[in-house]
Amino acid sequence: MPLFGKKDFSKKMKKDNKEFNKQASIEEKYNLHGLLGTGAFSEVRLAESKENPDEHFAVKIIDKKALKGKEESLENEIRVLRSISKCLCDIWS
Repeated sequence: MPLFGKKDFSKKMKKDNKEFNKQASIEEKYNLHGLLGTGAFSEVRLAESKENPDEHFAVKIIDKKALKGKEESLENEIRVLRSISKCLCDIWS
């Protein structure tokens, strides 16, 4: 099942953006630090939790403008990240 509708993607994006804007921004919860890596339409940065400074994460920041017309790439990227996340959770538990 695709993550995005095929008929009117722009309406879905506008709705998602409104919902996202209601949520706390990443900068409110984390301090972003050095660049860990880059890709065709994203970069990965080190993030430190503001609540617990001992917690560090890798944050993937995706350039939505670079993805315009390439929504399948984003769907694939999300599948890969979920797969990696599941594998890591299995290893750590």
